[in-house]
Amino acid sequence: MSIQGISCPRCGSRRIAIVVSETLTFKCLDCGYTWSPNLPAQGLVHTKAGDVHWTEIKKIMEDAINYVIGLLNEGVVNCDDVIGRVQEKYGNYLSSREILRTIINGVKRYLEEIRYKDVNKYSALSTELAKCRELMNKGG
Repeated sequence: MSIQGISCPRCGSRRIAIVVSETLTFKCLDCGYTWSPNLPAQGLVHTKAGDVHWTEIKKIMEDAINYVIGLLNEGVVNCDDVIGRVQEKYGNYLSSREILRTIINGVKRYLEEIRYKDVNKYSALSTELAKCRELMNKGG
């Protein structure tokens, strides 16, 4: 049997079999050598804080959106201030683009909440949202 693209690290033979075991293991049919290839962990995202599973990144993004909404509730409305705060808290896990995306999504959600309650704040935040969008379109 020959498994396409696999050869024995010891003798170079392409006559390789798969051994039934808990981890993926190959056996050379010529020299008898067995080995398990180093496979990258599936679903991990490289971040400044290390490798994190993509599902955890999604949760962090959701937390960041809620953090943005909290900042807006506290009266922080300047796009640059919000970016700075979110970057400080989540910058080890999220890329600049992801941070901008979470801010935009957080502001959008917040705007939906206040659209009819506070027209002045809605208008000011819409302007700041446009600034954040501009940054994202420039490649953040």
